[in-house]
Amino acid sequence: MLLSILSTPIAAFWFWEKLESGYSLQLPKNIINSDAIVVLSGSASSISTKDGHIYQWADPDRFFGGIALFKAGKAPTLIFTGGKLPWDSGPLTEGEYLRGEAILQGVPEENILVTRSVQNTEQEANAVKALVPEETTHITLVTSAFHMPRASKIFESQAFKVTPYAVDFKANSRRLTILSFIPSTSGINGTFSALREFLGRLYYRIRE
Repeated sequence: MLLSILSTPIAAFWFWEKLESGYSLQLPKNIINSDAIVVLSGSASSISTKDGHIYQWADPDRFFGGIALFKAGKAPTLIFTGGKLPWDSGPLTEGEYLRGEAILQGVPEENILVTRSVQNTEQEANAVKALVPEETTHITLVTSAFHMPRASKIFESQAFKVTPYAVDFKANSRRLTILSFIPSTSGINGTFSALREFLGRLYYRIRE
């Protein structure tokens, strides 16, 4: 019974809404300037094929959010973190791949930085801190809305002033239909992804 309830889209929506509360989609022009824009990994992944590794988008809102902020003149530097999970056999980190995509979008190569290889948010914060000069103290952090509270705290623990720029909102204002109450694979996937973020927040809260 419980599994059936958790498998409904309305249950997933409720969890996502709780995770994303406090944030709303904003226009880049309304964001204050900072020293650097930091885009966390999660935008793309690689797939091994007979022709080599091919990269595909996962949640591209992070990447395009960072590009939009840079083009709006909100910071002189655009930083991508070098996400690379142990099972990813691709030749590039995510940050290295996104650097190439950013150049194609018109961002000058000299304005782009990429961190060392990282596997989680804490490593991303440590890598950014090690990468930037001491005078870089204020960052605009770009990540999914559900991830922003935890990510902001982790970067603040590295003595950064964080301006959040939340993207990739999972909850939406679509009208409820009968399908919202019918268990589905998308519903259960959404619910368990949200629960994983709740567990991540709990883990870091216990560590504090």
